[in-house]
Amino acid sequence: MTSFRYAEDPGIAVHDLTAPGLVSELSQLEGRLHVLRGLLDAVARLGEVNQTIQWASDRREAAVSLQQEPFGYSRQQAEAILDMPMSWQSAEQANRLRHERDSLATRGARLRERIAEMLALHWFG
Repeated sequence: MTSFRYAEDPGIAVHDLTAPGLVSELSQLEGRLHVLRGLLDAVARLGEVNQTIQWASDRREAAVSLQQEPFGYSRQQAEAILDMPMSWQSAEQANRLRHERDSLATRGARLRERIAEMLALHWFG
């Protein structure tokens, strides 16, 4: 069961019994999109990112540096950047990441529409 907070009164939770799977899928999808945005930004700033990682004394320091200015990546994005093999720097891999991002963004829009439809039917029947 998924709960949504009622915007006008945060103390009231609205339980959505119609689409818990869709909401869970959307949440996972948005998490992956967040990581992909960080990876694609890192591809665009490859020199700076590589230099920052090379100058770090260890992985923890590299992750912290990636989360600070000038990058501002989230912890999840920084870890994903550090986990990517060197082959991700190729144009082919960057195109694959862009394709995945675009596909997930399209799927996310469809899921949000479906959830909105289900909630509208549930509330306004």
